[in-house]
Amino acid sequence: MNPPDSLPLRDIHLPESVSWWPPAWGWWLSAILLIVIMLLIRWLIKSLRKPVLRKRAIAEINAVIKGYQQHADKEILLQQISIALRRIVISYRNRPEVAGLTGEHWAQEIFQLDRKKVLSIEMISMLSCWPYQDKPQISDQDVELLMEQLQNWTQFLPRDEAHA
Repeated sequence: MNPPDSLPLRDIHLPESVSWWPPAWGWWLSAILLIVIMLLIRWLIKSLRKPVLRKRAIAEINAVIKGYQQHADKEILLQQISIALRRIVISYRNRPEVAGLTGEHWAQEIFQLDRKKVLSIEMISMLSCWPYQDKPQISDQDVELLMEQLQNWTQFLPRDEAHA
């Protein structure tokens, strides 16, 4: 039997559309996981880069010392040490901040990288002046001390520098 046409029936009722906000917990988890992975990659790159910087610094100072042992010219030695130190400090610090420094400001940057205080304050201040002198007066004993301190300094360069 057919119902009479006069029954009060409601029309088809469709559900509301699904909103994109708030996302499901899986999306939140994916976003957090992506951020953690990006931070880990950044940390890994920085941690792998630092030992390479230290190894390059050690190799560069050793090359300067080896060159001095071949030519025994103190003036060339001081110039090459100045160049090597500038390269090393620029590698650890931001280039625009340290590239143009001279004198006491330059000595301060070298001193800040010296965690173990291997280089004496006198040696650092002399290193900031010697390369700019016409004929620097430096004794053989000072040269030997300088080379020894620089080799020790490169061994203790920081692995993780906040400015790098």
